[in-house]
Amino acid sequence: MDLQNVLGKARTYIDGLTVDSEENVPGAVTADEHRFFTWDNEHRTPSGKPYLFDWSYYNGVVMEGLYDIYAASPDTGRRYYDYVKEYLNSMLEEGADHTVSLNQRRAGYVDCHGADCYKTAALLVKMTDGHDNYMKLASALYRDLTDTAHVNSKGNIVPLDFMEEELGYHYWHSWAGGKAPRFKVWLDGIYMLQPFLAHYAAMTGDQGQLALIRKRFQWVAETMLAPNGMYYHACNSRQDFCAFHWTRAMGWYGMAMADVMDAAGGELIDAIRPNLKLFVEGMLRYQDESGMWANLADRKITGTNRLETSGTAMMVYTILKGVRKGWLDSSCKDAAVKAFTAITEMKLDKGGLQDIYMKAAADNTNNYENAAYYMPDEGKGSGPYMMAYSEMIQL
Repeated sequence: MDLQNVLGKARTYIDGLTVDSEENVPGAVTADEHRFFTWDNEHRTPSGKPYLFDWSYYNGVVMEGLYDIYAASPDTGRRYYDYVKEYLNSMLEEGADHTVSLNQRRAGYVDCHGADCYKTAALLVKMTDGHDNYMKLASALYRDLTDTAHVNSKGNIVPLDFMEEELGYHYWHSWAGGKAPRFKVWLDGIYMLQPFLAHYAAMTGDQGQLALIRKRFQWVAETMLAPNGMYYHACNSRQDFCAFHWTRAMGWYGMAMADVMDAAGGELIDAIRPNLKLFVEGMLRYQDESGMWANLADRKITGTNRLETSGTAMMVYTILKGVRKGWLDSSCKDAAVKAFTAITEMKLDKGGLQDIYMKAAADNTNNYENAAYYMPDEGKGSGPYMMAYSEMIQL
């Protein structure tokens, strides 16, 4: 299959899942708590979980992928923008005093949960004009994370209670119960929070937050890098870590670096660029001859440790964006194109985008090889696939 056919097959899939879908209509899905986007394989509800209903990170990455396709070609991509805008607008609620918040019945958002509740906010700062409701809501979410005088709904001040110096000023991955999981810093959480914080801080000139972001990424580079050139899924120190190299976790980290550099620019580019280069070089050593990466990237491919779609798509996005921006050598490009082609040829069929690993905990047990967790069209894979596609069409 030549590259144009690969891109055409990808576009047909993306459009069928989103803008051409009769089922995945944002306003209709978010208005009914018994309806779910088809990429939401967990079907989280307000009654089942007190957070992450329609305002979820897996919906967020799908919408951000669509926004990236629009941004790559604004003249032809307006309907992707409109689709994302319909979703965001369905989440907003304006009070009598003109304060803007997330519609609790639809969003399921709580300010005390943790990193995952803030991922979708990255869309707000991408789409705001600086004075609209998107900016008002982004400001409120930023306050929840950074204001040392703001007390949240559980009586905590997040940057004082859950952002410790010895953990590189990172946030705990979850702070809902006030008690940390064993591993507080997850690569996942870095992606959920840092691009939003970096973009908002750059827009508003918050140099203190930008300095903290720089320290956070340096802590990851110094603490979470393993001797084999890969990164731990989760970690508290060089002695206390989750010893599994999960490709998607590393993919979140790669995308976080690329997006923070893009959003903040300047000194953060200079600070993070060497770490991005080291990360990509390390990951390329484990790329399978097919072009993809295994779910556990440093282990042999088996029926339960399969070539995995979400992590591979994240690597494509990270590498191609790094090359396009001049942060990575152009010699990396071919590996990323090969990876995108492999996903599209091997994992995309009439049943959807296959072999997206749904979830894995960071408790240092091998819960990364559960065959039942390989699913089609999971948002954590279909969203990054859209992001990767957005970079492919800019080649």
